[in-house]
Amino acid sequence: MKKRALYIFLLHCLAAPLFSQSTSLFDDTRVSAIYIQLPADSLDKMIGELVNDYYLPAQFVFDDGLVRDTVNNIGLRLRGNTSLLAQKKSFKISFNEFESGRKYQGVRKLNLRGSHNDPTMIREKLFYDVWAKAGMPVRRVAFVKLYLNGIYRGLYSNAEEIDKEWLDDVYGDNDGNLYKCTWPADLVYKGPGQQPYKAILNNPETRAYDLTTNETEDDYTRLVELITALNQPVDAAFAGNIEQILNVSSVLKAFAIDVATGNWDDYFYNKNNYYLYDNPATGRFEFFTFDTDNTFGIDWLGVDWTKRHCLAWQHSSEPRPLAAKLLAVPAFQDQYIRYLDTITRFIVHPDSIFSRINLLHQLIIPAAAEDTYRTLDYGYTMTDFHQGFTQTVDSHSPYGIKPFLEIRHDSTMAQIGRILSNSDTPGAPALPFTIYPNPASGWLFIQAGAEVFSEITDGEVCDMTGRILARWEWEVTEAPIQLDVKDFPQGFYRLRLRCKGKEGIGIFLKR
Repeated sequence: MKKRALYIFLLHCLAAPLFSQSTSLFDDTRVSAIYIQLPADSLDKMIGELVNDYYLPAQFVFDDGLVRDTVNNIGLRLRGNTSLLAQKKSFKISFNEFESGRKYQGVRKLNLRGSHNDPTMIREKLFYDVWAKAGMPVRRVAFVKLYLNGIYRGLYSNAEEIDKEWLDDVYGDNDGNLYKCTWPADLVYKGPGQQPYKAILNNPETRAYDLTTNETEDDYTRLVELITALNQPVDAAFAGNIEQILNVSSVLKAFAIDVATGNWDDYFYNKNNYYLYDNPATGRFEFFTFDTDNTFGIDWLGVDWTKRHCLAWQHSSEPRPLAAKLLAVPAFQDQYIRYLDTITRFIVHPDSIFSRINLLHQLIIPAAAEDTYRTLDYGYTMTDFHQGFTQTVDSHSPYGIKPFLEIRHDSTMAQIGRILSNSDTPGAPALPFTIYPNPASGWLFIQAGAEVFSEITDGEVCDMTGRILARWEWEVTEAPIQLDVKDFPQGFYRLRLRCKGKEGIGIFLKR
């Protein structure tokens, strides 16, 4: 019996992973090292042919300075879209590609992002620090030094994979459909069938709404239901209906974080880089953001993101029903503004965040100084690295992180201060009303609540700078008032009504 017991014990030991149970993979207080070894011809093939659609076998070593683990037969490939062409490549590691079900420190995959367009190399990490502090589902990000076949390839952000493990940790359920939404995933209605949403790019290998779980079923029924609901008129029933299928709070808070951090490569502006998870536990879709290096002052479009209005963040000439429709509901707009107010005053305020920026800056200096690959795309020197925190570096880095946050803070507070205090009777109770259709192109209809029927009501329409474009008064009846907006330029407008000491404010989009 003793021999049999010993034999079983040895089998268990031989079958067990030959690495430690360390949990330092996402320790953001240090810069750990990852060593990847693979045949030289495999590495040449991956880099030369931009291999990002399948994994090549390799050996993985993780060294956090205290423990050194080795994992054999992992998968390695390039990752990214536009970043594929960068000289400093980004990579994806899969621990279970060739050994089904295997995890390392609880995860199946890692994303090593090169941050080649960010002279400071901390923007993505800083965004997810803000994201977590705002109470959103935590996505862990840490810094690592990457070595390929013994050659130092530079400093990388090690970002947690959004997959079934992550869903289970965050929501306690991973059976639902997870859609990875990339450009041009604008959530515009394309009919009741599933195929138009699968084929939006006319590419059988690539989808803008990419189903990353339950791929075999390939079922887009619920996504089509969400898009259908989003593209209904903003009438009295809209808010209740959309909340039945969408966690509206998660969307509004994500939008507020994007605006506070200057994230334009998102749904709100660029119809890009977000996930939708159909959560079986709630019956509603969850919304969260990814790929966040174009933040805190990075710009490729010639837009000053420090001063762009928080209610007109979206692209002015393209439909964004998720943003336009939600912000057209007064209660949702108010919730969004209050999220933005809290995030701006308490999370990204210079007094709150600058010490964290300084800590991250100091943490990565040695690894950044040795990183010659980060200089290949834009010629960034160590002077650029340091100055990227405080001043302009080049045309697509017109603001250092700190001055960006200072100006964005002041600009946001001025914008929402006018909205939050835009009442001649402070503390006045809300005046309920409905506006439709929203967006509007010709006529806007305004229906006030029954409690003010037969009362004289004042109304005015302002643009987002506060300039009054229309002003009137009328006796409220059951019939809605009609407002001619056909000559208004495209964009967002604020509608304000006052009656009997009550006031109501709503936002509509003219397209």
